[in-house]
Amino acid sequence: GQACEFDYSGAQACKALREEGYRVILVNSNPATIMTDPAMADATYIEPVEWKTVAKIIERERPCAVLPTMGGQTALNTALDLVKHG
Repeated sequence: GQACEFDYSGAQACKALREEGYRVILVNSNPATIMTDPAMADATYIEPVEWKTVAKIIERERPCAVLPTMGGQTALNTALDLVKHG
């Protein structure tokens, strides 16, 4: 199904980014995914993917980029909400 494909593509993106030397910070509301394996990201947050939660994580972690395209419609909507709320 679609959820499995998102999980696989997200895990591959995390792996590729880490191989390129980027620090990967992952936000995922589902702990039962490949992506939430500790080896996939430098920091993993099992939290609701909502703008207020993600804003707090961004404030704490200070990432150089946010890649909502790997998180499906929920992540895209959250990114739009983050922009809307500043």
